[in-house]
Amino acid sequence: MKIEHLYYFLVIADAKSINKASQKLFVSQQHLSRIISNLENDLNAQLFLRTSTGITLTEKGAKLKQYAQKIVDSYREMQAYFYLDSLPIQNRDKQIEGECQIVLPFFFSLFLTDFMKRFNEVFPHINLRCFEGRTAYTAEEIHNSEQLYLFIDTPFQIDTLLNAAPELKSYYIGDTDVAICVNRSSPLANKTSITGDDFISYLQTGYPQSEWNKYLSPNQLLFISSNIYQHLDSVLQNNSVCVVPSYTRAGIYALYPNIVLLPFKEMVLNPIYIFHSNSHTLTDAEKATIYFIYDYMKKIEQSEKIELLLTKKLTH
Repeated sequence: MKIEHLYYFLVIADAKSINKASQKLFVSQQHLSRIISNLENDLNAQLFLRTSTGITLTEKGAKLKQYAQKIVDSYREMQAYFYLDSLPIQNRDKQIEGECQIVLPFFFSLFLTDFMKRFNEVFPHINLRCFEGRTAYTAEEIHNSEQLYLFIDTPFQIDTLLNAAPELKSYYIGDTDVAICVNRSSPLANKTSITGDDFISYLQTGYPQSEWNKYLSPNQLLFISSNIYQHLDSVLQNNSVCVVPSYTRAGIYALYPNIVLLPFKEMVLNPIYIFHSNSHTLTDAEKATIYFIYDYMKKIEQSEKIELLLTKKLTH
C-alpha cells in the first residue's frame, strides 16, 4: 500500500466520483479504479457503494478515510520535519556563505522582487541566482543538472518525478489549489466559484507542456505562453480566463486590481516540491535556500487565506 494511493482514495472520497477525481488528479479513471480495487483486496473490505449520482463511502470506507487522512497528513509533516531538521540554518544564521542556483516557476515573477529582498535580509552572504523555468522538466534533465528545481504541478506530474528515485532527491514544501483569473467586469466575477462548464465557455490561454492544459478547450484557446503577464493582460483585454496557482492572488491583485481570482467549485490541489539530482550534495547555502522557500511559501499560504476571506466578505 502506497501513500499516494491513500491520497488518491481521499480525493475520490471527497469528489464522490472517480470521474471527477480523475479530472482533479490528471490520472486515468482506469488507474484510479485499479487503485481502489487493490485497496479493497488488501483490506478485505468494500470501500465504496455505487449510486445513481456517483459513489459513497461504506462504513469501512469512512473508517479508512479517517485513518488515511491522518497517515497522509503525518507523512507530509514527517517529510517537512526531517528535511528541515537536517538543514543547519533554523537559527537564521546570517553568516552562511556560498551560492545557490534555483529554477523557479514563471509565476514567481509576480513577487520575485519581494522574495529576493526578504532572502537577502535573512541570508546576506548567499549569492542566490534565480532562473525562470518551464512548466515541465524530465527526471533526466534534473538529474544532469546542479541546480535546484521548485515544482508546483499536478499530483500526476509530481508522482512521475517522485517515482524517478533514486535519481532525484525531493523535499515537500506544501500544497496549493488552483484558481481562475477573470476580468472584474465579466459575469463570472459575480460567482463565488467556477465549474468546468463555466471555464470552457470563455476564451482561454494556456502554458507550454502543462498538465493544466487539460482544462482548455481547443476551440477557445487564444495562445500558449510561459509569460504570466501576457495571460493577465489577455484577461483584461480579451476577457479571457486562465488558470493560476492560488498563492499568486496577492501578487496579481497588487498589479492587476481589475482581475478576480475564483476557485474551482471542486478544489484541485497541486503539491509543491523542490527536486535536485541525487548525485548532488547540498551545500549549506542551498540548504538555507530550501528552508527559506519553505518558510516563505507558508507565509504566502497564510496571507492568501486572509485575502480570500476578505474577498468573500467584500463580494457578499
